Amino acid sequence: MHIEEVAIANGASVVILIILLISRWMTRRHTRLEDRVFTIFILISIFAPILETISFLVDGRAEMFFRVTNVTVNTLLYACTATVSVLWVLYSDLHLNHNAKRSKALYVPLLIVWGGLVLALIPNIFLGFFFSFDSNHAYVREIPGYIFYVYLISSFVISIVIYIKTHLKHGESQFFPIWMFLSPVIIGCVIQVIWYGISLAWLGCAIGLLGIHVNIQSKLSLVDDLTGLYNRSYIEHRLIVARGNSRYVYSGIMLDIDYFKEINDSLGHSVGDEAIVNAANILLNISDQNSLPLRFAGDEFIILIQMPVNKADQLEAKTIEIKELIRKATDEFNKNTEVSYQIVFSMGHAFFDKTMTDDSFFHEMDVAMYKEKQQHHKECQSKLNIIN
Repeated sequence: MHIEEVAIANGASVVILIILLISRWMTRRHTRLEDRVFTIFILISIFAPILETISFLVDGRAEMFFRVTNVTVNTLLYACTATVSVLWVLYSDLHLNHNAKRSKALYVPLLIVWGGLVLALIPNIFLGFFFSFDSNHAYVREIPGYIFYVYLISSFVISIVIYIKTHLKHGESQFFPIWMFLSPVIIGCVIQVIWYGISLAWLGCAIGLLGIHVNIQSKLSLVDDLTGLYNRSYIEHRLIVARGNSRYVYSGIMLDIDYFKEINDSLGHSVGDEAIVNAANILLNISDQNSLPLRFAGDEFIILIQMPVNKADQLEAKTIEIKELIRKATDEFNKNTEVSYQIVFSMGHAFFDKTMTDDSFFHEMDVAMYKEKQQHHKECQSKLNIIN
């Protein structure tokens, strides 16, 4: 074991994460739960390599101060390992599904195990079943101590399952470079577990967090910050790709929230934002690998639908099916969700011809949507006249 190598590796991870923290402070909002979770993750990942360096410095020292310090920092290191495991799963789920209630349900079992492991570190101070010290006062990882690494790997597996399930259900609707984080962390952990004295786990974590941040930052220009859906710029990008892609045929559904101005004016813009987020979640929940929901502008959304060219005759049926799924989903939301507004979409669809300009495609959908909106307003007015 060479303390200089440990200090360099851990020092590099601390520097990387401090730069990352400053970059996030300068470029990102911090009001969303997923952002706060990611920030806590970074802070723990800064704290842990400092602790690890201290543990190597005091290891094998017989003086009481150094022995107490060694026990303390290693206990905190094990707690950090368990904590980042939980935070990674929570962050992954929040980023992919944007549903805090769902994430909390997933988080509780993990939190129970986390609490058990952290509490078990207290008797370990006296009994040494996770880690102990030999006759030379040097750190020894005991076999039960590997449970923390098992817990960490389990969190990676859970996050991969969440990612795969989300991708299978929603296709590319949510961008998340999960392998950018997992690859360096897993490599660093495996090396460190096999060869004690080589310190790469936290450096791998720092590289992984930086990779996640850089990749997500690069996508921010294409993602709507409020809803997490792709934005108009991404629609235009996809249409450019579609024109050069002979394997698929495309249609689009434009949606507008009826009476959204009244929601904003009577209930406030924060409630209006909440309505937009709920509308986006409705569209996300009904989407699949062949349909991509996007926020077009304001309270307007587009669902871009693709079908393999050999199933081109099914495109219209697929488009109508998605519209029906949206109507059912909004009805269910309005019946079962306790909010002071209702979400009703006016919808219009059009089929994309590769000779069309973007604006002409948008215009066709908009015209069809406006016809449905006029019909909704007439029906609403008729109901008011009957009541009066």
